[in-house]
Amino acid sequence: MQTVAVAEILAAEGLRPPDLNVLVPNEQNYTALLMQPQGDIEISAAGVRNRDQASAAAQFGAFLRDARGTDADLVVTPEYSMPWSTLTAALQAAIIPSHGKLWAIGCESIRYNELQQLQQDLALVATVIFETLPVQQDRFLDPLAYIFLAPPADGNGAARLVMLVQFKTFPMADNNHFETNGMQRGTRIYRFGVAGQSISLVALICSDALDFYDADAAVIYDRALIVHIQMNPSPRHDRFRQYRDKLLGLQGDTTEILCLNWAKGVRVLLNGQTQQWQDISGSAWYLKPQAFDDRDQTLVANHRRGLYYTWFDPLYSHALFFNFEPATFLLTVSKVAHINVPGVVSRRRGPQLTRISGWDAATTLWAKRMTAEDGFAAIAGEGGNACNEIRTISERNPFEAERVLALCSGKIGHVEAWHDVRKLDSCSISKTEIIRRLTFCQDTHQEAADFRLERLRRCGDLWDILTTEANLPPSLGDFPQGFTLGWTDQFPHQNATSTAGRRATVIYMGEGYNLERVRQIKKRAATFLQRSVNDPDDSIAARQRLAVWFRDGGVLKLCDPHEYVQIDRTGDASELDISRD
Repeated sequence: MQTVAVAEILAAEGLRPPDLNVLVPNEQNYTALLMQPQGDIEISAAGVRNRDQASAAAQFGAFLRDARGTDADLVVTPEYSMPWSTLTAALQAAIIPSHGKLWAIGCESIRYNELQQLQQDLALVATVIFETLPVQQDRFLDPLAYIFLAPPADGNGAARLVMLVQFKTFPMADNNHFETNGMQRGTRIYRFGVAGQSISLVALICSDALDFYDADAAVIYDRALIVHIQMNPSPRHDRFRQYRDKLLGLQGDTTEILCLNWAKGVRVLLNGQTQQWQDISGSAWYLKPQAFDDRDQTLVANHRRGLYYTWFDPLYSHALFFNFEPATFLLTVSKVAHINVPGVVSRRRGPQLTRISGWDAATTLWAKRMTAEDGFAAIAGEGGNACNEIRTISERNPFEAERVLALCSGKIGHVEAWHDVRKLDSCSISKTEIIRRLTFCQDTHQEAADFRLERLRRCGDLWDILTTEANLPPSLGDFPQGFTLGWTDQFPHQNATSTAGRRATVIYMGEGYNLERVRQIKKRAATFLQRSVNDPDDSIAARQRLAVWFRDGGVLKLCDPHEYVQIDRTGDASELDISRD
């Protein structure tokens, strides 16, 4: 693929590039409006389109009116989604972006000669620009339409509405070869902004990512927002993920990637047969600013509306996944880069989801929802008798629930800050991008499902242990009168409190661990407790109320129950050298 400056294309039309708000590198945030549509798609030799054109016209038409009404700075729809008739009708009705705004609209397929005709039909409304290709009547294009207002180069006259159309450059590797055999390839991608001088924006169309090399990443990554629109049943397939590795693996923190796919559960009519994709959506925002806002209050607000935090550990990046259900998302986003901005206000805190909307067929509007369904309520019952407790914690703060469940299982890592979202094992994703979040349960991969199930059931078993008085050591003698599970940043290594107000650390390791490993986890927890309490007496008391159970041959055992009740233990020495573990 060839990267071409939009300024170069516009100059040939007597225009200069727009001053897009999203690309101004100041401290002011911008707004983004995204559509993740429900997939009911028809694929044929003629290309890809929505099966129910009337429904699509209603939904996408309402979305464009919302884009105009919100005056969003960046508006995006995924690959193959927008019906051309809906888009052209909106433009002819003056439903268009205002100055400084950019619409990046993934459209249904179109043939080259049809696009030429559309260029003529819209001549009085917009300047339609696209690269010159041979007319191939038996092939279709996969287009992305950039729509914006561009001022005249000489400064005289009004700005002109421009539709700059980019074509996919590389086919999808599908079993039926519908793109390999039927798609006409483009040769270029367009770049808004000047590379290395300000913020730039480029877009990839789905399988463009399969033909993306280190040299391509080097050209576009710096101070760049890369928009990746898709209609993809496997958005985290190894080949599709490699372009993100290339972009986010380069030095610096001024690269962001916005991936926008269709909602989960796409249905495709192909060769007369309907196929149901077992897909996850996978729409996400990837970024790595040092000043990212990972405070609980911020992440919880995003979570409630449908934007879920994970830490992309191999690339030291934040990955925020959108709810997989059909929806539109309105966000307030900090700029990809700040240039000549006072340090005191230069806080690139990342995207904040301010509104999620679902389609209301009765009113034919995208209706605001107060919250999004994260799926946790449906699996909380796997926690057995602890389910109500864990559900209550999650309703208060889903990250507290993740921490409680980790500590109950002894999954506290190797560092004292194990509870930080960048260290918490359930928030971390590897290069597979399998989402193991316990309180965001829409990832159907077996590894994710098994992880959640094991963690919840372990907590349920621990609850049953704690509610059986015969299992309790004398140090937890107040627990039969009642207790609650919970987590607070003031006492990060304790997860239970008796009704008498005394805190404790309770862990159930389950089967599969020998005594040496169980002792190792207990010593680590004891060390964290010791370091978190300044007063020696309080330190000893905290460790005395540390209890770790496990099963050996099916028999429940309590690890070293008298370890911290010896009167000659002063509590001054460290339990272990964690750096050697």
